[in-house]
Amino acid sequence: MSRGFAKTVLASACACVLSMTLAQGAYAAQTLRLAHTAATSHAHHEAATLFAKNVTERTKGEVKVEVYPSGELGDQPALAEQVTMMALDMAVVSLGNMAMYSKKLNAMTAPFLFADYDQAHKTIDNFVMGWMNEGLKSHDSLGLSMFDYGFRQTTTKGVVINSAEDLKGLKIRVPPSTGLLAAFDAVGANTQKIAYSELYTSLKQGVVVGQENPVFTILADSLYETQDQLAMTNHYFDCQVLLINKTVFEGLTDEQQAIIKEEAVNAQNLTRERISQGEAAVVEELKKHGMNVTYPARDSFVKKMAPAYEKVAELAGKDAMDELLAAVKAAQ
Repeated sequence: MSRGFAKTVLASACACVLSMTLAQGAYAAQTLRLAHTAATSHAHHEAATLFAKNVTERTKGEVKVEVYPSGELGDQPALAEQVTMMALDMAVVSLGNMAMYSKKLNAMTAPFLFADYDQAHKTIDNFVMGWMNEGLKSHDSLGLSMFDYGFRQTTTKGVVINSAEDLKGLKIRVPPSTGLLAAFDAVGANTQKIAYSELYTSLKQGVVVGQENPVFTILADSLYETQDQLAMTNHYFDCQVLLINKTVFEGLTDEQQAIIKEEAVNAQNLTRERISQGEAAVVEELKKHGMNVTYPARDSFVKKMAPAYEKVAELAGKDAMDELLAAVKAAQ
């Protein structure tokens, strides 16, 4: 064998190995970490698990998704920060917590914004998603879809709520969301900021008399063990964005991006089915656990909300508040 021929064969072999190595690298499996704070019995975990399964299957294992539930990687403010800093790939985070990155999202925390699930869904699909992502792109983040968390209700121990007046002076835990705090302040409640991780113990020890959450959370986290009254106030529609780091998303192939977008919407639709269609059954389950259920007059709350809307508009910006209210009206 001539020396020249040997060199040619060796060069061809090296080129072949290099080509195979590059091809393997291009299709090497990528693992995305997705974190949320809901219990494993909650619809959000079911949706996250479905998303992970379908993305893995449809990309033939090229993109795998690992789900971290129940706040394993931190609370929602921490998860949001990790995604914006590319320390975490994906998370499910409330819009109230994302408002620190885009102040106009404070508008979505306004109380009594939506009359029902249908109006909320239309507004989110036709307006909120694009409007939200305009503000998040400068923080290296992208909202893929919006998970229903449900209308928030009010629970107490030993205090029956039939109207807004019954909440006056009541010591109630409210999360640090502009609209929620402003709403309960507007009806004269004694609002308390307590970390959710400490809520159950605080209720059990009587640090606060009441709290507010969707019925699914009240059931999943056994809050009925500390509360005996459930008032269906429907004061706030809670939804949480399925967030992905924008740089991570743009590093995927076009086909992988399309699959992730489609499966994000499928996961969103599962939460809508479970939450909106399952609410009545959860209320019945809470009754079985000993909770007395009341349906306070909505008007008794709405007529007191002017100060809350002023505070929300001050933080979100009047233009943002007006834009959102116009979209809500269009969805009626």
